[in-house]
Amino acid sequence: MQNIPVTYLWLAAGVLLVLFDALHLGGVGLFFAGLGAIIAGVSLWFGIVGEDAHVAQWLVFFAATALWSLVLWKPMRKFRHRHNGNYSNIVGETAYVGSSGLTRKKGGEVTWSGTIMKARLSDGAPEALEAGAPVVVTDIQGATLIVKPTP
Repeated sequence: MQNIPVTYLWLAAGVLLVLFDALHLGGVGLFFAGLGAIIAGVSLWFGIVGEDAHVAQWLVFFAATALWSLVLWKPMRKFRHRHNGNYSNIVGETAYVGSSGLTRKKGGEVTWSGTIMKARLSDGAPEALEAGAPVVVTDIQGATLIVKPTP
């Protein structure tokens, strides 16, 4: 059995890391590490770094990962935030408190448009609401709806 060239290992690792990031199996750091691994593989491919220079390969990997992170961090954050789904159409809509109720301390769940979602009570809302109570969505923080009782 022949050994797989190190170049292919770096390239495969880079592609896998980028795929893991695309499938949301890790944070944005996997994307940068994937790009760094691809750069390490390409540097081997073109003979910039030798196959026996393991320390140099790792230095290229870490330097490329850091460089990609510095260059792409803000654009990627803006891109992910913008394309993470714009759910502002939910604000102002009516939802209903889930079967466990909703408390200020523990939060809870609400049903909106047939979907069960995590929820928290907004400032000024009562300490607890019973199951089935109608609420209005006032804000969205991450994947949590901020709600208050309907007037």
